[in-house]
Amino acid sequence: MPPSIDSRPASFAQTHRLAAPRDAVWAALSQADRLARWWPPAGARLTHASLAFHLGGRFLYATQLPDGQTVWGRGVFRDIMAPECVVFVASFSDADGGVRRHPGRPLWPRYVHHTLALVEVAGGTELRLCARPVHATAAEVRAFEDGHACLQRGFAEAWARLDAHLAGPA
Repeated sequence: MPPSIDSRPASFAQTHRLAAPRDAVWAALSQADRLARWWPPAGARLTHASLAFHLGGRFLYATQLPDGQTVWGRGVFRDIMAPECVVFVASFSDADGGVRRHPGRPLWPRYVHHTLALVEVAGGTELRLCARPVHATAAEVRAFEDGHACLQRGFAEAWARLDAHLAGPA
């Protein structure tokens, strides 16, 4: 059974329905070449992506933004229950995977815990995302809460790119 969404005040939750079977969605999340096709934001491109999709492994990536700036990020996998759920801690990073501050929001939490459940539903798969800051100061928690609208937009755009990826050729 997939985990429930954490409803503590600082947590961010979003649900999205995909018209694709859960195994196809899981493959798009867990295979580096497929993840690289839909992960970068519109107008950006991944210039580096390495994925070690196993417990304790990580996703390390560099995104070149339309203005030419490169932003590094990483996710460290804390739990993987194929094809039902993946739990990871995301951070901004340097090229070696060392944790860094958000390049534009200095109070953004250094560590954000994500739980992404993939639930089979009629006609496809429902993604249930919950994210919350960990090891965060009160100011970082407030910055995270203030950023919920940006997270909502960013993940909605990512899920739209995932929809398009899953609808296209494999």
